[in-house]
Amino acid sequence: MAQAYSHSTKLWVTALVAVIIIAGLTALAYTSSDAALKSTAQFGLKSTAGVMATQINASEIQGLIPGDENSMQYLAIAQKLRTMRSMNDHIINAYIITVNTTDKSATFLVDDLYPVDPSGSARIGQADTSPDKMQIFAALSGPTVSPQPYSDSWGSFMSAYAPIDDSLNDSNGNTVAVLGIDVAAGDYVTSTSQGTWIIVTGVVSIIIVLGALYVFGRKPEDAPKIP
Repeated sequence: MAQAYSHSTKLWVTALVAVIIIAGLTALAYTSSDAALKSTAQFGLKSTAGVMATQINASEIQGLIPGDENSMQYLAIAQKLRTMRSMNDHIINAYIITVNTTDKSATFLVDDLYPVDPSGSARIGQADTSPDKMQIFAALSGPTVSPQPYSDSWGSFMSAYAPIDDSLNDSNGNTVAVLGIDVAAGDYVTSTSQGTWIIVTGVVSIIIVLGALYVFGRKPEDAPKIP
């Protein structure tokens, strides 16, 4: 009995060690893959926002006040934002925000969903209540991106922001507003969760190892007797 118990114990210890090693390697591979995908997606969002912001001239948004949503000036810049947004199927909204560093407020200036979707778009002077306030203020100096998907009164998004300056030739002017773009949170999560196959592979490997240990780890006397 003691010898049989020793053999069984060694078998289970071997199985446990194998499972721990495989699970650890699987988790490491998944984490690394997930982090790389998120980093790439966030860099892409920041780059896109940055490029779009350089295409907005400060004079195009100068002087807009609440009630100007149907003015030629507003409609022209909203159309320009929609045109740029249409070049990337994942972007569902582009807008311009004005930031007041004195009272730490951020308000919408232009929303490209207007006048296409008046009820679903922000009006001039409407407060931006998203939890991305830190990223919006940081975008006064350079492109930023949401640290993670968030939800607000408009829905669930992943956003990027970039400064709009008053320089005509380069990006060394004074920041006058911040351009923002949104992608659906669900699309972002899907695009950065392609490591599922790694988990599946790890689980299958564990099953194979356990099966192999069960089949090949038995003592000869435990094998089925052939009549």
